[in-house]
Amino acid sequence: MSKPELTGLVILGCGAFFGFIWGGAFGLALAAVSLVVGLVLFVALRASGTETSSTPAKGLSQPRTQILVLVKEVHARPQRAGKFQEIREPHQTDLQFEIFAHCWLVNDADERLRVITLQVSLTKPDGTTSVLERVPSDLKNWRLGRLRDELDSWGVRYLQAAQESLVELRTDEPLEVGATRQGWLHLRVENITPAEMKNATVEFEVIDSHLGSHIGAAKGPHQIPGRVWPFRVEDGNASDARPSDLASDTRGRSPN
Repeated sequence: MSKPELTGLVILGCGAFFGFIWGGAFGLALAAVSLVVGLVLFVALRASGTETSSTPAKGLSQPRTQILVLVKEVHARPQRAGKFQEIREPHQTDLQFEIFAHCWLVNDADERLRVITLQVSLTKPDGTTSVLERVPSDLKNWRLGRLRDELDSWGVRYLQAAQESLVELRTDEPLEVGATRQGWLHLRVENITPAEMKNATVEFEVIDSHLGSHIGAAKGPHQIPGRVWPFRVEDGNASDARPSDLASDTRGRSPN
């Protein structure tokens, strides 16, 4: 209770006490004056709205997310000494994993934004977190295996295995208003078991040009060994990506 409030209560109490003791017209007048003064001191502070409080005001809107970070799929390929390694048991400790993540960035702000930093971390089931090593400009050496639902000239549907190019997620150009950008990241991690890798959380943090932080996470279970395989680039054929595979900004389109 503040000092003005306490003073108001004291005046109210003293006026009532002495008014009762003296009685008569003088006592009644003293009680009335004390009542008015005490109520003014007690109520004025709250009525003026100057009372301070450590509780934050409710109903204040929080700043909306400006860049949505979405992770569609994560493939983890076990390797050792640069070669694919078959997993012998879930707690094997002599492996490293090549991680391939398909990401989407959506500019939900009212202005174009530039990506200043993109950092990827991995959190094991026990809570241990480490920053993943990024392998840039390497995706031309890898392909993603998919099963496509095809329709032949007789109207018969069948599944066909295909290899798709992996296009790297670009962060060097600004993200326009309402634009969506997608692409892949190649990452690497060591000192992790297959069981930990399968159930780990892979977190992507994007820092924009206003130093705002935007996070997207992919929780396990992840695909091990996944469907990403090495691809040998032939001379004179450095890229066989189809036009539909090329990473470009789109608007009014969200990831399925």
